[in-house]
Amino acid sequence: MHANFQWLLAVSFAAVIMSPAALAQDNKDKRQPTRFAIIFNKGYAGDQLPKDPAEFEKLVKTVKEAHFNMILGAYDERRAAICKKHDVQLFVDLLVGDHHVYKNTEACKKLCQSLRNNPTIYGYHLWSDNIAGTAPGRSRDVKNVQEWDGTHPAYVGSYRMSKVSGVQGMDLFGYYDFHWTRGGHWQYLNSAFNITKARQVGFLRYDAANPGVVGKGNPNRAGYTIATSIPFGLKGYMYHYAGGILDANLQLDALGKDVQIVNAKFASVGAELLKLGHPTAVHSTLITTDAKNKPLDKAAIPGGLAPIPEQSWFQVKAGEVLIGVCKDGAKRDVLIFACHNPYQSQMVTLQLKAATKAEAFDRAKGVWRELKIIDEQARVSVEDYAVELVRVER
Repeated sequence: MHANFQWLLAVSFAAVIMSPAALAQDNKDKRQPTRFAIIFNKGYAGDQLPKDPAEFEKLVKTVKEAHFNMILGAYDERRAAICKKHDVQLFVDLLVGDHHVYKNTEACKKLCQSLRNNPTIYGYHLWSDNIAGTAPGRSRDVKNVQEWDGTHPAYVGSYRMSKVSGVQGMDLFGYYDFHWTRGGHWQYLNSAFNITKARQVGFLRYDAANPGVVGKGNPNRAGYTIATSIPFGLKGYMYHYAGGILDANLQLDALGKDVQIVNAKFASVGAELLKLGHPTAVHSTLITTDAKNKPLDKAAIPGGLAPIPEQSWFQVKAGEVLIGVCKDGAKRDVLIFACHNPYQSQMVTLQLKAATKAEAFDRAKGVWRELKIIDEQARVSVEDYAVELVRVER
């Protein structure tokens, strides 16, 4: 038998006998997001975006100026062509009547099949509401969409984080809590982190664009929500649409300019975040002020978060920060830092045991720069309501 034919036969046989679990993982890997998602929307389960192509293109140009890199809405070919032209992806809303995921399944199936391997598509939005007793239906929707298009992620969100775990098989999940007014920030992030670890999928947030005073402290508060979520495995976000961001002429209004400032901080690091694996741990230092910059009676670790273990290969000797622990594709250790105080940047002193090299990601220049290690210590600045990355070889 010819050697090449033997090799081909062996490869073909291996493909045939690949286990169902291996096939499922292979398909899951193909559906992983390719961008850190900064999503513009005007609501969901309807089509509030401009119908006129010229007006839609005007909207796309403006939201891209505000560092949004995708748009949630109903699909049509003209919109897709405009998005492709401006390197903006479409997050296809499958709650729109023309191709509703469970009310119009044949049209939905046809659409999803037509979008396989389309690089302009980010993924499919299947739900962003109360799940409660509907988890079996949402699991069915996920399974259907993945069968129709196995090349883009299927997303399911809920306003109650506690209900998300009942949905099976989703590639992305999400929730919203509006924690600045309702509380529960750390509780829900810990719940999201547990699902991320167990299922190896990332999550999105759907949060208020105006938790503070617009034009004043609003960017600090909105940015804090996102920054402190990223160490837990956040892969993107969208703002709850309650009007604003764009004015009647499709230009940025005062709220839109706040959002532009916030988005810029995460757009500058998004590509690096997508190169990282899901975090394996999240730790916190003691804090002396709360998220509203009010002094505490005594230093404490907030919200039931985990301290850095005494035996850990890194310690924080100065600075009040949250730390996500993960690895990059080269198996290097990467630490994700976020400030606990959205109004005050931190100079962090790290102790790095047995480290041979340390680098920090320069968000302004988009490059990694070396950190000096002196007596096993290195220093890095962590900007308020942003995230900073440090990678370590040891």
